[in-house]
Amino acid sequence: MRKTKQMANQIKEPADVWELEHYLTQRRKEIDRKYEYKYSQLTHVFGRLLHESRLSEEELRGLGEDKLKPIRSFAKFLARDAA
Repeated sequence: MRKTKQMANQIKEPADVWELEHYLTQRRKEIDRKYEYKYSQLTHVFGRLLHESRLSEEELRGLGEDKLKPIRSFAKFLARDAA
């Protein structure tokens, strides 16, 4: 929000509005991809959140090991990929 407000405050020309719109569209797409809630994508969503420390394994308590294993695996994959 901070960056969006900063960009909005710096609008001087009509074309600057389109730059802000482009930025917001890109951010929305990133967020939509990151938080894809289709059942088939939940392993990736939870794995990414676990990797980013936005979710802890404690918060996944209640899921069976059959669900936790691929989530942990994807989080580890992202950690290796980032290294």
